[in-house]
Amino acid sequence: MQAFRLNRSSCVPLKEQLQAQIRYQIAAGLLHPGDQLPSLRDLAAGLAINVNTVARAVEELIGKGYLTSHQGKGIFVADEPPGQAPGAALRSLLSGVLATAQEWGMDAEELALDLLSQAQLARSPAPAANRVVLVATARSDLRRLQRQLESQLPGTQVAAVLPEELGHVPPGIPVVTTLFHGPALRRWQPVVLAGAESREALDRLARLPAGSCVAVAASDRVQAARIQQSLEQGGFGHLRFRAVTAPDEVDALLGESACLLAAPSGYPLAEAARAARPGLLCIREPLATPPEALTSLREALGGAAAPPRRVAIRSSWV
Repeated sequence: MQAFRLNRSSCVPLKEQLQAQIRYQIAAGLLHPGDQLPSLRDLAAGLAINVNTVARAVEELIGKGYLTSHQGKGIFVADEPPGQAPGAALRSLLSGVLATAQEWGMDAEELALDLLSQAQLARSPAPAANRVVLVATARSDLRRLQRQLESQLPGTQVAAVLPEELGHVPPGIPVVTTLFHGPALRRWQPVVLAGAESREALDRLARLPAGSCVAVAASDRVQAARIQQSLEQGGFGHLRFRAVTAPDEVDALLGESACLLAAPSGYPLAEAARAARPGLLCIREPLATPPEALTSLREALGGAAAPPRRVAIRSSWV
């Protein structure tokens, strides 16, 4: 069992916060059937709240079947509490959701209220006519491209994932990806969001001599590592990749680099490199969906006559 923590500034009453934390710990496998809770007085003292508040919270959970009371012994988790107990899977799912929400600047309570509002307002939504899986280097890229694709392809639901989060993709669901991840995903025959010129440049990269140094410009080394891993898995393992994440690293790599790859977050670094060395081969991941890629995606969606199926995504947050 993890310690309970209440937020006195929250709009959620303290009693409901305590109940929610007990139910969550049971569902997440942190409290097991037969586990004993602290006494009502100990809980009240530890949380600095009125013992009557704790008593009401516990009584309601007993009435709903989550807890049982044994006279003279204490409060215990029921042998068969309601609902499923997904355990670690639930913890993993919520950790990933919270991490993504933090990237958007949302706190946990704001996310919970928005989720509740979505559930209340979205009455019997029409199922998406089509589904696609989108793979890109960073979550900011995923959000931008997801909005583009869903606006350009009305009725299409886009599942946006990082490369390491991609799991099983059922037949008939197209995979869409940005330029640098296309080679690693070739078994899915992905639609690559890049024009002919960018794809030809990537072909030239594949023909560089073994051991050639290739700089990868991105805002952080995690993004650069994703690009490097995808290219190595896609047949570019003969090259030597070096990450460039700050302006002071550009000059050091220019002399030995045969090519520079730039994620969208690394565009400023790429501009600085090309200004210092105009003849440098520079390949940038496009920021927009080219018309030919959109046409290919429409064709791929048109061939999927089967009803949409759920896409399995493996969490990388555990």
